Amino acid sequence: MQAFHFDTIDSTNDQAKRLVAEDRIADAALVTARAQTAGRGSRGRSWVSPRDAGLYLSVVDVRTGDPSVDLTLFTLAAGVACVEVLRDTVGVDVAIKPVNDLIVDGRKLGGILTEAVVEQQVARAVVTGIGVNVRSANRPVRSQAVEPVALQALLPAPAFAHLDVDSIALRLAERVLAWNRLVWTSDAARVRAAWAEHVVPTERRA
Repeated sequence: MQAFHFDTIDSTNDQAKRLVAEDRIADAALVTARAQTAGRGSRGRSWVSPRDAGLYLSVVDVRTGDPSVDLTLFTLAAGVACVEVLRDTVGVDVAIKPVNDLIVDGRKLGGILTEAVVEQQVARAVVTGIGVNVRSANRPVRSQAVEPVALQALLPAPAFAHLDVDSIALRLAERVLAWNRLVWTSDAARVRAAWAEHVVPTERRA
């Protein structure tokens, strides 16, 4: 897996799509940044990205020749990957609020934005953007939005001091690609079942 690390960019998803367009990614890649000036969430909302206060990354999965992709399935796959990695490496009990929010005790720890790179009506790659709040910072939210929370507020000080964010980013990328393979091989039922197991209880009963 190729890796591209940036100091400050507009958004890792946008940079990832530029790298694909420039033929700089052969198969799979991880794109990270210390800060984003135009981070994006779902439905065109902005993702506040203070410098060194979060994990800002995009996973690029190139599959030249696929006629179409179901981005919802890739979003579900990424949600499962994020829950697995954050629970295993950080010990935080993360759940999913449909369809793309990472929630801890009713507060938003992170989010997922999945996009396709399409050329001549053929999907060339899937780009999975992931944002995780790491350090406590000023993160203004719109009215009635879910309150944000950061790993710094969830972990004991000694554990947070030893947090290896680069390692977490790499493991996230590896797990996203692993779950993506199930989507590419049309194992949608397994992806949906795994995702449903991690949905916050109030949404599961709905």
